[in-house]
Amino acid sequence: MYCCFTGHRKLNTCGKLKEVLSEVIDTAIADGYTDFYCGMALGVDMCAAEIIISKAKENPALNLHAALPCAEQDLKWTEEEQKHYEEILSHASTKTIISPFYTKSCMLSRNRFMVDNSERVIAVWNGSVRGGTAYTVRYAKKENKEIHLIRPKDLSVTVL
Repeated sequence: MYCCFTGHRKLNTCGKLKEVLSEVIDTAIADGYTDFYCGMALGVDMCAAEIIISKAKENPALNLHAALPCAEQDLKWTEEEQKHYEEILSHASTKTIISPFYTKSCMLSRNRFMVDNSERVIAVWNGSVRGGTAYTVRYAKKENKEIHLIRPKDLSVTVL
C-alpha cells in the first residue's frame, strides 16, 4: 500500500513537528503501508523522507519512492541543500521524473501523480487556500483519498 506526503517548504521541520510527523508515519506503517512517495521538495518532504530512511533501517520492508517534478528540481538550491537532496535520493527505491525540465505545471503534476498512486496522503498544512499543499489536499479530497492532516500551528492531527 502506498502513502504520499505533502507539506510546506518553509516550515521548520525540527523538534515537535518532526516527532508528530514520525508518529503519523508510524500509524501508517501499523496500518500496513510500506511504500511512501516523496516529492523531494525542501521542508516537509525532505523531513518525511529522512524519517522513512531512518525507519527502513529497522524495517527493510519500507520503501521510499522519489517523485521528482523535473530533472532539475535542485538546480537553484544551495550546495548544502543539493548534497542533502542527493543523499536522500540515494536511498530511494524508485525515482520517477515527471518532466525532463521545469514547467509551470510540473510541481502540480508531480503532486497529482503521488496522490493518484497512493491510498493515503499525509499532509502538513496550515490551512492556507493558496499553494501546492492546498492544491494537493483539495485534489486528494476530490479523489476520495484518506488524508491525515497535521496542523503546524497546534500540531493536531485530523483524519479526513
